[in-house]
Amino acid sequence: MKKLLTLLSLTMAMTTFAAPHGNEEKSATMNITATVIKPLTIAKTGDMDFGNIIQGTTATADSGYTITGEKGQPIIVTIDNSVLLSNQKAKTSLAVGIKTQLPKSLDKDGNANVSVQGFLNVPKDQHVGTYTGTLVARVQYQ
Repeated sequence: MKKLLTLLSLTMAMTTFAAPHGNEEKSATMNITATVIKPLTIAKTGDMDFGNIIQGTTATADSGYTITGEKGQPIIVTIDNSVLLSNQKAKTSLAVGIKTQLPKSLDKDGNANVSVQGFLNVPKDQHVGTYTGTLVARVQYQ
């Protein structure tokens, strides 16, 4: 037993003297936060319909989109400034110019409206028939 106590004492002494002086552990803390917000949604308010247009004339049509999400958040809305309408039977097309009013953020209720106006110039010799196309609006948080 005496030998065991001596051995333990020597082991403790070697361990104590073997550790470098001033080598104490330091620590720092960091706060971590995450804010979860509503996803964005976008929906058309209606289709853009120019109706019947006579060859050689111009027409305008209006429509828009509604956006919902987290109130007051900045957003980026992207819409092309023209759309090509196609007549599948005649293999011809018409270009529609697009003018928009794009919001920069959602309001205090989490909503935004996008107004879209289309401009169509129909040449005198444009093939008669129905022309169709699509306009895509994209939205994301900034």
